Amino acid sequence: MCNSLNIQVPVFCYHEKLNVAGNCRMCLVEVEKAPKPIVACATPLMDKMVIFTKSPLVKKARENVLELLLLNHPLDCPICDQGGECDLQDNTQEFSSELNRNLSIFKSPSTNNQKNIFGYLRRGIEDKNLGCVIKTIMTRCIHCTRCVRFIDEIANIEGLKALGRGSSMEISTYINKILKHELSGNLVDICPVGALTSAHFAFKARP
Repeated sequence: MCNSLNIQVPVFCYHEKLNVAGNCRMCLVEVEKAPKPIVACATPLMDKMVIFTKSPLVKKARENVLELLLLNHPLDCPICDQGGECDLQDNTQEFSSELNRNLSIFKSPSTNNQKNIFGYLRRGIEDKNLGCVIKTIMTRCIHCTRCVRFIDEIANIEGLKALGRGSSMEISTYINKILKHELSGNLVDICPVGALTSAHFAFKARP
């Protein structure tokens, strides 16, 4: 509905051809009389529903989501083949805060804001071998599960799955199996960040 009214709601996991997952939390909106922000992509419309897409609560929620995503995302945009057409870049520029509360990047944090600062060390994830078509850099993955849903729903094969939960979650195959399906190359286009890129296009041009 928001798209039909030209109202911008940022998304990562949503795709019009795939089932709704609602796991990226980027599309949080405020609904009147609701106790907390709700996921826009997975919420059906009701009669006389009042929705706020630019309220201070929504703005803060989007900033928090992006802050958590960027904690693990590497700062390698200059060498990333997705650079220039990356949803994470676009949403960060449009909706993120200029502040970073992660203690690990500060040499001498201010004592005045000590209660708002936390410490988190960026995790590393081993790259996966998905075949000769797809180049993987899984530290860039934001767990939108677009690739998992595409393989299950469109390609209709058992390939990728989301393994683990919480901070240990990663996208992988169960037995290190490469993807040989004729549609597996489409994962490059459906990935919103640079986790899955074209192996043949790597370092040849910039978008």
